[in-house]
Amino acid sequence: MKLLREVEAQVNRPFADKLAETKEVIRKHLDEFGDKCAVAFSGGKDSEIVLWLCLQQNPNIKVIFNNTGVEYPETVNFVARLEKEWSLNLLVTHPAKTYWDCVEQYGFAQGTKRGRAHNGIRKKANRAYCCYWLKEKPMLKVLRTGLLGYFTGETAIESRQRMFASLKGICIHLKAGGVCKVKPILWWKEAEVWQFLKDNNLPINIVYNWGAERVGCMPCTAHLKWEVQMQRINPKLYRIIKLRKDNQYVMTLE
Repeated sequence: MKLLREVEAQVNRPFADKLAETKEVIRKHLDEFGDKCAVAFSGGKDSEIVLWLCLQQNPNIKVIFNNTGVEYPETVNFVARLEKEWSLNLLVTHPAKTYWDCVEQYGFAQGTKRGRAHNGIRKKANRAYCCYWLKEKPMLKVLRTGLLGYFTGETAIESRQRMFASLKGICIHLKAGGVCKVKPILWWKEAEVWQFLKDNNLPINIVYNWGAERVGCMPCTAHLKWEVQMQRINPKLYRIIKLRKDNQYVMTLE
């Protein structure tokens, strides 16, 4: 992916400078928000680093794991493991509607292009239908309990969408509730993420060892390489989804 000039300049800075910036961003917002902030932890490598760095400054910070019901079992186990080993102040959310209900009602996610609104939900193709019910709505419910901000492991180089979003900066205030979303490792490279995990001897979700590039919902068909990853890691689930997805496409043509 070709980076925008502004993003490339940020990403290519010395890692020591970026790490110092990350720690300062975390310190600043912990001081500002106090106990009214949290870390969004997916069980993935990026959010794990943010979580670990936040814990160095506030061991009791709230930690939110959005269990969509279609996470890798290994991810759920990994989060439970860290909850115990790191004494996490963990809150687990659950979907307002199941993944399969979303598939039945809206179809499989097709990508990230914007589409029409349906029942008041603005969507990006079909993607926001499942994302909304499985993650966004449960997360929004937590944010509205009085949180002023939360940290995420989002990086600018994950996708074109996130690269363009990174132009808004490390801290953005969400329209929903005015909560501040803070992205402390926004400018980190993937190689720097892996090296930091190694240097600090941090545990790693085993699904990465199986070739997974992401650890979100197992059957996410909005992920660019969903077929490659699912075929390799869970061929049985792949066959089920591929058959249903192909049948659904045929039905739309009839």
